[in-house]
Amino acid sequence: MVTVMALMQGAEVTASVDRTHLTVGEEVTLTVRARTRTAEPVEIMLPPLTGFAIVGSRDMTEVAITGTNASVRTTVRELQLRAEQPGALLIGPVRARQGRSVESTDPILVTVDSAADRFTVSLSPLARSLLESAPAPVSHRVDRVALTVLVPSDTVYAGQQVDLIAAAWIPRELRQRMRRAPLLTLNAPEGVWAYPATASSGVALSRQVSGHWLDLFITHQVVFPLASGRLIVPPASVEYALPVTFSFFSREESYTLRSDSIAITVLPLPPALAPPGTDVVGRALTLDLHVDPATTRVGEPVEAAVTINGVGNVALWPEPALKWPAGFRVYPAQTEVRIAAQGGRVAGSKTFRFLAVPDSSGNFVLPEVRYPYFDAGTGKYETASTLPRGLAVAAGAEPRAARALPPLLSRRGERAIDRLSRQAGWQGWLAVVLVPPLVAWLARRRWRRTAAAEPARRDGPQLTRLGRLEQEFLAMLTSHVPDAFARDGDGLAQALRAAGVDSAVADHVKRLRDRLRAARYGPRGLGDAAELAAEIEQVLRVLGGGG
Repeated sequence: MVTVMALMQGAEVTASVDRTHLTVGEEVTLTVRARTRTAEPVEIMLPPLTGFAIVGSRDMTEVAITGTNASVRTTVRELQLRAEQPGALLIGPVRARQGRSVESTDPILVTVDSAADRFTVSLSPLARSLLESAPAPVSHRVDRVALTVLVPSDTVYAGQQVDLIAAAWIPRELRQRMRRAPLLTLNAPEGVWAYPATASSGVALSRQVSGHWLDLFITHQVVFPLASGRLIVPPASVEYALPVTFSFFSREESYTLRSDSIAITVLPLPPALAPPGTDVVGRALTLDLHVDPATTRVGEPVEAAVTINGVGNVALWPEPALKWPAGFRVYPAQTEVRIAAQGGRVAGSKTFRFLAVPDSSGNFVLPEVRYPYFDAGTGKYETASTLPRGLAVAAGAEPRAARALPPLLSRRGERAIDRLSRQAGWQGWLAVVLVPPLVAWLARRRWRRTAAAEPARRDGPQLTRLGRLEQEFLAMLTSHVPDAFARDGDGLAQALRAAGVDSAVADHVKRLRDRLRAARYGPRGLGDAAELAAEIEQVLRVLGGGG
């Protein structure tokens, strides 16, 4: 297996094929995975798959929860490709877009060998009839190459298949001189859903015109217009080389020829009798609804699959409206696309899968599913439908305890708390609710009165004459020296002098403060309290009179 990888904004994108060597007509699986840890969607853009035909596809999204409760979202797209031509076929870079960032993987090389019984790509009946009925080029010279672009009609409906064929008309005498097959290029127009173009590796068809044989090399592409309006098919080109002389070692001279562009008128779907929201164009569509199992239990999932079969642009067929009964939780699952051409037209099947979990038991009926579409061949609207499906849902299994339940407690008579509650009645419970808050309020009120009266008793009769004078002295110091550090330290005298007090008075005040501290906190006690009180009164008179 070959795998290429690119990192983009925390997302890991890989593109791989299950094998790199096969034969024309065999199938190879291209798997694209985009992993991201964010909820922002990732858009996968596929490259042109030249040399391959898409025969099936599948899209799905997986969400995984890691150990750190972070989610990892993986978007997977699988394509079933059938090799249509031999050679070294290159699957170009797969681009992935997440937000504004666009990254691409490396290309993948697949080697395709030619089959023993197959030399050219087989033409579809539609392409063959278009080539056989196409008018021959105007010039019939044996040395002139012509290039034309063929379309079935110049007027189509939106969503209708349009076959674009670029045909190089090469005279046989000129082709026999070529050392390699010509290279045709056909670009898809804008505004269409285009399937990969297929090119012939050899002569696709030969026609005799005016007695000369012309060999046709073609490139065929199927497109579906997405909207009404004017569709311009860009010019096709063919490149070929011819030796200058008939010598084997002669150099080659290259030529390039371009065709004219073609305009196609795309009509909208007829509005008359059109069911609302109908934009599907197809032919002979059928609808199938499969429910497995038809009998289930509450909480157990049921898988339902709705399959659309028919002719049309299978990749763009929308999801049918499946109306589940009330009480079902529905989760969309993967979508599978299988493409198989029918008479040169794109056809196949598209399957939409769902998981439904019932929440209640009973007999339920899934109503019929209707799928309207427009048949471009008949110009009428048709409807594909399914029959109603019955679904029986039984009751879910009752949950069981992980271990046996303990036995019930034996009856011991009426408990004391129950008896007290019965005897008290509602009056007792009312008292229990109201009495405690009232008692707490009275106690708090009494405490507040006691706390308010306590400072008055403590500061009134207990304060002596010396204590009162000491408080006045300290208040006077605070008024002269507001700074507590200067007032309590050795710099009191200097601070008083700075406040305008006489130097001798300032020194005396400092000594008096020190005596008060020694008398209050020293080992000898207050000493002569009357003398100290008289000295404080004298200092207060001096400081109160402005020093």
